[in-house]
Amino acid sequence: MNIKEYKKKNGAIVYRASVYLGVDAMTGKKARTTVTATTKKACKVKAREAINTFIANGSTVKKKIAVVTYQELVDLWWDSYKNTVKPNTRQSMKGLIRVHLLPVFGDYKVDKLTTPIIQQQVNKWADKANRGVKGAFANYSLLHNMNKRILKYAVSMQIIGHNPANDVIVPRKQQKEKTKIKYLDNKELKQFLDYLDTLDQSNYQNLFDVVLYKLLLATGCRIGEALALEWSDIDLENGIISITKTLNRQQEVNSPKSKAGYRDIPIDKATLLMLKQYKKRQQVQSWQLGRSETVVFSVFTEKYAYASKLRKRLDKHFKAAGVTNVCFHGFRHTHTTMMLYANTSPKDVQYRLGHANLMMTENTYWHTNKDNAKKAVSNYETAINNL
Repeated sequence: MNIKEYKKKNGAIVYRASVYLGVDAMTGKKARTTVTATTKKACKVKAREAINTFIANGSTVKKKIAVVTYQELVDLWWDSYKNTVKPNTRQSMKGLIRVHLLPVFGDYKVDKLTTPIIQQQVNKWADKANRGVKGAFANYSLLHNMNKRILKYAVSMQIIGHNPANDVIVPRKQQKEKTKIKYLDNKELKQFLDYLDTLDQSNYQNLFDVVLYKLLLATGCRIGEALALEWSDIDLENGIISITKTLNRQQEVNSPKSKAGYRDIPIDKATLLMLKQYKKRQQVQSWQLGRSETVVFSVFTEKYAYASKLRKRLDKHFKAAGVTNVCFHGFRHTHTTMMLYANTSPKDVQYRLGHANLMMTENTYWHTNKDNAKKAVSNYETAINNL
């Protein structure tokens, strides 16, 4: 080891040496470091300490992943997970971790988190869900799967040798009556449409609301898809709306929920005429503000309308119309119910909705299939009586 003397700018004398540590076990290359001290003796001591540290660290200068607690594991896992999902999912998952996983597992050392500990917690979640406690407990399988995924990452990072969540038995969920979806039946739909016709549509806000509601009813679009629409997405000559994006909770545009979300939806003549007239009114309104507009449902004060603000207006309209408050998604359900009652092919309905598979459509709208099954019995009775 060659120790050299150096004079600093302030005149102080220091001693510095380049120290050979050995062959790095991770790279196979020679590893060196530099030590500095005020005396030659201190420099030799620092050199020996550097060599000992190198050996203690597994004969490598590469930084090791230092994870002790579950909280630290989650932080590490999140860095790799957050960019693999869309913003809405990212926000939901972050909330579930913060509210449900970290409070019960956060302080545990990862290597001390055993199957019995996890099993006990899953049992508690299941018990709350089956007692009807509101919250994420209702989907305790999701909480368990998230925890299992995080611990699987710990295995892949060689932090632990086995995933203790793999051996957990998830309790069966008590069978309850399937929750009926909210939609407007024929009577309430007519009542709501009659109410919309009474609104003063010379008022631009009323016109905006009417066009939005009727478009949702005519297409079955999700509210995020409708609010992300630009005029370039609508073929006003052929009556086709192209769904290629959706608005997330951060008021950002991202791709649809799945590949099936990309779709071209034909619209009826009345809806097409309504959109043409609305576009002309919007142009006049935007010109008065000294601007032009490309977003279909623009409120002019920001690029995209906030669904939360529009929801408050919708609540008032439902109340004034005297119909059930089915929220924005209820328009989607209403559209689908009408299509299925009109004997539209379930496959065609699936396409209009942007569902990834037909089973999703059929499972969601089971009530319509149930009523159609009753209709089928009636059709059979008619047929048999006409023999």
